Amino acid sequence: MTEASMSQPAAPRRFGLDTAWRSALLSPLVLLLAALLVVQLVMALLMGGGRSMAPAAGDLPLLDLDMDAVTAIEISTADGDSVRLARSGDDWVLPALDGFPASGSRIETLLDDLAGLERPLPVATSAEARRRFRVADDAFERRLTLRGDGGAATLLVGDSPGFRRLFARVGGEEAVYDLRLALFDLGASPDDWIDRGRLQFDRGEISRISADDWTLVRGEEGWSLEGSDATVDSAAADQLADAVATVGYISVLGPDSAADYDLDDPARVIAIEHAGGERRYRLAPIADSGDYALRRDGEPYVYRLSAFDAEILVDTDRARLLGETAADEDGDVDGSADEASSAADASAAQPPMEDAAAPAESEAQTTAPPTADVAPEATAAAMGSSATAAGGEPQGVEPGATPPMPESPASEQTTSDAD
Repeated sequence: MTEASMSQPAAPRRFGLDTAWRSALLSPLVLLLAALLVVQLVMALLMGGGRSMAPAAGDLPLLDLDMDAVTAIEISTADGDSVRLARSGDDWVLPALDGFPASGSRIETLLDDLAGLERPLPVATSAEARRRFRVADDAFERRLTLRGDGGAATLLVGDSPGFRRLFARVGGEEAVYDLRLALFDLGASPDDWIDRGRLQFDRGEISRISADDWTLVRGEEGWSLEGSDATVDSAAADQLADAVATVGYISVLGPDSAADYDLDDPARVIAIEHAGGERRYRLAPIADSGDYALRRDGEPYVYRLSAFDAEILVDTDRARLLGETAADEDGDVDGSADEASSAADASAAQPPMEDAAAPAESEAQTTAPPTADVAPEATAAAMGSSATAAGGEPQGVEPGATPPMPESPASEQTTSDAD
């Protein structure tokens, strides 16, 4: 390479498509496909209406039903347990329990949760997956059916993949979804839906409580027993008032209940007077159970109370209301506890048996005659007799021979006096 050629600038490189490629892109087929793509993009924009690019299924409600128009809810298990909730005016009731009020707040919460469910992308669609997730028509955890003026909808609920999550499938469809639900909110027993506040009211409204042979009265200075000047244990009276005003029950016994109880001959009748009026409770034990049946006069319902809830209502008596050392109407104090205490003190003051025996033994040793007044022969015989009692042989006595008995000092003294 010469010096002249090195001094000349290099020619610029040209970028661009090859002539063959240019002609291929301008072919009629490629132009047609490009036009079709532009048309599809324009249609997608027009039909989307400016909505986000999220899947359209997520914006659709899972259950196409107006929850405000639902009039009945049925929940069942594959084992045959079931419950039916029915709307009665503005309230909900349990037809299986003679129209006992259901928990309206819990039902409204369930309906709100169901109304807020949207269709996510399905996790499975096959028949094998429906059975594996327990949302098949004949294998499920819960079958929820909603009925109303606008129609009906069914939701099959199965296993849980996590906290407050359940696999579910809309009845008549194949898709299985992962939804934000909890099995606890879908109880299939009437006891899961009963209104548990039917017997509760404000304790401060109570003015009188009567049972058996006593009547507890609330006055300006506190509690007192009607017809008695005895001082009432305020803690025991307040405990009874709390139990009366907040009666808790574990279930409501239906008309076909197999529980054995007799409220016509109750174990306890309690009458309550409060600001809202009067009420009367009858309580009777349920056979073969520690529970109690309770019925309020004027109502057809029978409530089942646990032994814990019924204990204060049934066992409270006059002595409990007056405290452990109760005073009767004459002002005498029950001294049974004092007598027991005095007996215990007396028992503690007595010395032990071995200590009592010791002075007697000492006295015997003191009154015994001195050894010097006994004849040597008697002393030797006595020593031999002691050795025999200790398990050895007497000293100076042949085996088998009877040792001579010592003469007592008294006999010697008698002989001497006779002489």
